Amino acid sequence: MVNYMSVQKVFECQDLRKHILSFFPKRCLHCHKKMNNNKASYPKYYWDKEWCYSENMKMRGYCNWCYFYVFEYD
Repeated sequence: MVNYMSVQKVFECQDLRKHILSFFPKRCLHCHKKMNNNKASYPKYYWDKEWCYSENMKMRGYCNWCYFYVFEYD
């Protein structure tokens, strides 16, 4: 019971929660691949891994690959 109380105290603080969860890599909501910190929305070649695994600017939470080739947005 004591461990639950201490965990609850830590996760009640928004700054601590944000800091702890920042260690986990951000993943695409559709394909669940790890995303890079780069943000590029312009289409490049589909074999460019740096572009594919970047987060899309228009549709947050999704990688560029899913945005352009799965959802077919332009």
